[in-house]
Amino acid sequence: MGTIICDKCGAAIPSGSKFCMECGNKIEAKEKKTYKPRLMHYAYGNNQTTGGKSDILVRNGFVYFMSKSQDEISIKVSPVSDNDMIQTIYTGKGPGCTGGCLNMVEDELIFYEFNDGHKITAVNVYSAERRVILEGHGASSIWIENEVILFIERGRLRSVHIDGKEYYEYDLPFRLSDRIFGYSGNLYGIMRDTKEVVEIPYESNDFRFMEFTAGIDMIYGIIGNLYFSPDELDGGPVTLCKNIGSLEITNGIENTDRMFTAFEQYVVFNKKEDTEFSYVWNIQTLRVYKLARYFTLPPYTFTQALSDYIIMGYEDGIYKIPAPIFFQGEEPMFETDKYLFAKMN
Repeated sequence: MGTIICDKCGAAIPSGSKFCMECGNKIEAKEKKTYKPRLMHYAYGNNQTTGGKSDILVRNGFVYFMSKSQDEISIKVSPVSDNDMIQTIYTGKGPGCTGGCLNMVEDELIFYEFNDGHKITAVNVYSAERRVILEGHGASSIWIENEVILFIERGRLRSVHIDGKEYYEYDLPFRLSDRIFGYSGNLYGIMRDTKEVVEIPYESNDFRFMEFTAGIDMIYGIIGNLYFSPDELDGGPVTLCKNIGSLEITNGIENTDRMFTAFEQYVVFNKKEDTEFSYVWNIQTLRVYKLARYFTLPPYTFTQALSDYIIMGYEDGIYKIPAPIFFQGEEPMFETDKYLFAKMN
């Protein structure tokens, strides 16, 4: 039987004792706190549209975002319904302080920060309690599934369990770009040199070629399929769907210029030689809809579809756009502050 220390007199007494045998002090039972992450399968909202690089996260009716200035980062939160209630959860300061790759599991925000060294950090959204998961490692892209945090460090794939244990370095014969997402125990990434897409089992050095290359825009996964814009050297501009298991191409949209974002069941793209309208492909009904405007977004742009709104990151702002305006409205979305939800910097 082990021993515990009396809080009052400092005597060593048998663990499980209700009273100190030296001074009679009542011993309160202390609940041992262990981190038990909720099993989190691939799901909407895990920053899949930005490959684990986003500074914005929408979860459970709240918008979390990272604000950066010289030598300082702040993580802020606001209800989706009221951007007048922005609060700061966490602030980091120091020479060269920066951060990114914001994700979330249960009540903790997970992110990379450089603040007196490289770290993967967690902050509780309610208590603001901070814990360092892994020190001495940088991350340019982070994905979380089940109990595993997978991240890219200078092109190399690494992982660590969310409790900070079982750090793993993958020994792969290639480096990966900063575009990753996980699905059912496998990671999907893009080889940095050849643009080939590969499937990598978690905590394993095996890999499988997915038999296609990806261009500058995100690959995107849903319901066992990959949606992607190939590299120009691999078939030209076309948005395709490939089944993860069989690698069979099941459907696609030809003559596209860019697949520039995707969320839930929609892929948004532009057509080649059409600079007047953008298009939306419903990947469940396979129907294509023409938008009332043409617009483009830089790679890694955050988008999240809610029931009535589209949350988007554009330049240094977060925009909350009513779904009818996004899909059929003709007025500009970003040229005024009408739909601006928050400034990030």
